[in-house]
Amino acid sequence: MKFDLRLDGKVAIVTGGAMGLGKGIAAGLASLGAGVVIADINEQIGQQTAQEIMADGGNVQFRAVDVTNAEQFQDFVEQVVKQFNRIDILVNNAGVAAKSHCIDMQVADWKRIIDINLTGSWLGCRAVAPVMIQQKSGKIINMCSMFGFTAMPGLSAYAASKGGVNQLTKALALELIEHNINVNAVAPAYIATELTANMRKDKERFNDIMARTPIKRLGTIEEIVGPVVFLASDLANFMVGHTMLVDGGWNAW
Repeated sequence: MKFDLRLDGKVAIVTGGAMGLGKGIAAGLASLGAGVVIADINEQIGQQTAQEIMADGGNVQFRAVDVTNAEQFQDFVEQVVKQFNRIDILVNNAGVAAKSHCIDMQVADWKRIIDINLTGSWLGCRAVAPVMIQQKSGKIINMCSMFGFTAMPGLSAYAASKGGVNQLTKALALELIEHNINVNAVAPAYIATELTANMRKDKERFNDIMARTPIKRLGTIEEIVGPVVFLASDLANFMVGHTMLVDGGWNAW
């Protein structure tokens, strides 16, 4: 029996890969042998991230992409295929969050969260699916959240977007598995990244979150990268439409 997480010869796209969790995922995939293309709207930081990973021996490139722009996303995927002749892994990681009571939230803020978190993931899947269907293989990993399963006041838009990602993962998994394409997701809790910086500075809010977290700490980037690279590997070939909760026990209550 052979257990192998290596991704040698695989081509991976990581959206939102310029910083934080996406940066860690890109580095993790590259460390296992995958050729990685980072897609992010932040060109300066994205280029720096690509250079850092390359300095560690990884095969990585950066492309400036707005995941909410359907035409731009499609053009980007076509460029990747033209260069590498295939796409084996897509990680839909690009995402944003904002805390606001529904009464105070502006329509533009709602649309931004839904467009990036949910529609952006769908656009990514739609763009790479024909490529993966033609090659009769592929792994798609959507980044969900524990708030795709539970809720908290002030996070109506974020919870709605991630609940949508959870259901999108299931629906697309059923549509694509006949082509040997596995669609799954990872749902983290609060992770120590730039996205949670403000929360960590708010002592009262941080203590409240820790009180609800059985493990009594934030997760690390490495603890999310592990499940992602597992789902990208052949070890996850029998996983279809599953969202892995990596939440320190939050949903065990």
